[in-house]
This record gives sequence, structure tokens and C-alpha cells, in this order.
Amino acid sequence: MAILLSIIVVLILAAGSLYALFKYKNRPLTPDYYAYFKTQDTVPVGKVGIFSTALIMPENHNHAFFHNIVLKIFKVIIPWPFRLLAIKDNGVALLDPHHVHAREKFEPTRLEDAAGNDRDFDGVPYIQKYKEGKVAWMPPSSQIYLDHGYFLYKGHPCGEPTLCGKVAGKSRLYYYGHGTVQRKLPHWQESFKIINGAFERIQQKYKNVECRSETNMFLHEMKQKLHEMLDAGCETILLTSPMAVYSHFEEFNSGFRHCFEYIEEWEHKHPGKKIKVIIAPQMGNYQPLRQAFLDMLKDRLDTIPEGSKVFIAVTVHGMPWDNFPWEAWLELAPAYRDKLFEEVKAFLAKYKFSKTEAVICQDEFSDPIWDPKQKYLSTNRAYWKAINDGYDYAIGLPIEFFAENSDTLMHHAMKCFEKFDKYNIDDPIDYPDWSVPYTRELVQGKTHVIYNGVPAGKYQKHVIEAYFQSLDAVMAKRKAA
Repeated sequence: MAILLSIIVVLILAAGSLYALFKYKNRPLTPDYYAYFKTQDTVPVGKVGIFSTALIMPENHNHAFFHNIVLKIFKVIIPWPFRLLAIKDNGVALLDPHHVHAREKFEPTRLEDAAGNDRDFDGVPYIQKYKEGKVAWMPPSSQIYLDHGYFLYKGHPCGEPTLCGKVAGKSRLYYYGHGTVQRKLPHWQESFKIINGAFERIQQKYKNVECRSETNMFLHEMKQKLHEMLDAGCETILLTSPMAVYSHFEEFNSGFRHCFEYIEEWEHKHPGKKIKVIIAPQMGNYQPLRQAFLDMLKDRLDTIPEGSKVFIAVTVHGMPWDNFPWEAWLELAPAYRDKLFEEVKAFLAKYKFSKTEAVICQDEFSDPIWDPKQKYLSTNRAYWKAINDGYDYAIGLPIEFFAENSDTLMHHAMKCFEKFDKYNIDDPIDYPDWSVPYTRELVQGKTHVIYNGVPAGKYQKHVIEAYFQSLDAVMAKRKAA
């Protein structure tokens, strides 16, 4: 009996220790830069450097970009120790170029790795190794809705987490491959038009201001550009992101956090020099950003006949919010999302339509895996509600995007248009002119479902103005001081 009691005590102590370790390994990151943001001193001193960073996708496929984004997602979404398994190098991820989205096992005709090679280091084609039983089918992830499978060769490590290879392979073959006619994405070019447009306005108004920008997935380049500004004598760094709503996921635990780390690294190399860091307000706080979508909506509604039944879906990216109740996005979103939603409803009421409705929904993480109780309305369910309720038009406004990327054009579209008769994931996107919004119209039953696009071209001026105002709100304090 004494031995049994001792075993029970040991097991209880072990379980408690493991739970304590789990909590410690998954503790919130410190410092909390959202708390810093809310209490910061926002008066610049001395020479100012403005650094803009966000998750901006390259125009052409870049393996390093997708390697880094996969690691970022796993680090944030998957708790320790499970993330150790997720980022393990299990071997070489392979895809059949003709069946990138396959969710069921099939017989491949060609297999390529993430770099585009169809054969291994020894010169033997991967398809031959598959026929020899050395390559196995790996089913879709149970944690990613509408995920696809892949093939795995375990003959040797691939040199990075296997799932990085899987995602980079999909990027090369689909996002920048047969998924677009042009085999390019506009996100980089159009995002930097916004950033540089705001920078030009700032430098016209304020003299002796250094401005730099970089995607937050190119970490070396971020550090290099920040250090350039500090070497040029900047005493205040104004951090900013061309995002409507700041979040821990994108800014406070990613882009901004890296910036603080690189600034502190520079300070350590320059004893006695202390840099003031200010985080600019999010551009969603400023009316011109909302105006961009209202103008786009007006131009769309002006084409719809009087007496029509019109449904508006105001869409955001989405996150599994119940898993991250501390997310800054939840507190910061209403200043933009809710104001715009009210303006959309008021704007819609001005038209002589026979029936109208507007909802807020999200493209991601409102699916059977992450939201089985349907607590959050998915864009797909919003569209199907409009269809089942007999609306003539259902218009989607993707209010968190300002340039088309792989999410808006492909990954989110796959989920938003799930079970639509005319949607085919393999139909290539044809978007040759980035100076006009990309729109997509699918007819389901009697309902015209319209993806209304992002504020490109003539609407972009509003986004630039909002971004400028967010920077100017801080810069004006330097002038006043």
C-alpha cells in the first residue's frame, strides 16, 4: 500500500511539473508591446526615422518568405511541445504539379520538391522512388480546414521543417504558378505604392526625416534598414504598419517586436545612445481608409437596378479568437470595423432597393475545425445565407486588405466560395491590370455573389491619405514641441 501511495504521489508531482512546464513554455511574450503602445510617450525628439513593416508578399515566388511565414504561424498558433513536432524535418515534401490540392491519395505522374527538382541528389526521379515504395502519401492536416495532402520522401532530411517545404512548394506551383495567368502577385508593388505615397507626403511636410520599409518576413533586411537610419543619426524611430487594425499576431509579437530587438541590438553596440521608439496609430483610425471602401461600394451599387434585394458582407481576415482572448485586434478593431460597418448600412439605406441586409463576417477560422459551434460568421456562410434568403446580389467587401495577395485571390477564395457550382480552385486568376480592382462574380441560383476587390487604382489615394494621417498625428507633435 505504501508503494502504491508513493507511485501515486510521484505521478501527481510529475503531472504537476509537466503542466507547470507547459504553462511556462507557452507564457505570453514579454515585453507586451501592446501595453507599451497604449502608454507610450508619443512626442518625437531629435531626428526622426520612420520604419514601416508588414507581411508583404513578393511579386515573384520567394522560398525564404514562405519558410519564415510557416515558422511564424506555427510559433503563434501551435503550443509547445506540439510545435516541436510541427516544425520537425521529417524528409522531403513532394507535390504533383497537376494535383496540388489533392485531399485524397492518388497515383502521381510527376513529383517535385519545393525547389522544383523532379529528382533527388542521386539523380533518381522522385516518381521512380515512389514506385519503389520509398515515398509515402501524407494526408491533409486535421487542424487546417480544406488542407491538401502531399508526398513524403524520408530518404534524407530536406534541410528545413518538412511543412515549410510543403507550403513553399504550393506557393511555387500554385500561387505563383498555374494559379495566376501572369504568375505574379500585386501585393508587393501595390503595398509599397501606399507606403511610399505616405512617405513622400511626410517628407514634403517635414524636413530631415529618414524613411525605410520592408516586409516583416525578410528579417535581415529589416535589421539592415533600421540600423541604416540609426547610423544616420535618428534619435526617434517611429514604427508603423500599413494595416487597418494592429494585432499581436502581425505587429506587436512580430514586425514591431523584431524592430525593438534590432534597435536594442544597435544600442548595445553604441553605449550611451538611447533611441526613443514610438508606435504610430493604426491607419484604420482615420476616415479616408473607410472612404476607400465606401467609394468602391457606391460604384458597385450604382450599377444595381432599383428594387433589387442586396446583401453586403463586410469581411475581415479572421483568427481563432477564443484561443487568443488577449489579442490586441479584438480591442482595436471596433474603431475601424464597426464604424465602417455602420457607414455601410447607412449608405445602403440611401438606395431604392426592395430589401437590404449587411453583416460582418470573417474569411478564416470560422470553420468546422476552429469554430464548430459557429460562434463567428464565416464569409462562406454569409454568402450562402444571402443565396438561401433569395437576395439578387451579395457583395463582399474585404476591408482588411489593400492589395491583392495569395489569401484574397486564392486561399480565402477557396473557403469563401466553397460548394459554389462555378468555383474551381484550378481556374487561373487573370489579373493583368493592377491599376483597377480585381473583382469576381459567381452566380449561384438567382444570386450574383460579387467579390468587390481592394482599393487599387483611383481608390488607393484614400488609403495613402489615411496612412499619411496616422504618421502625421505623431510627427505634428514634434513640430509643436
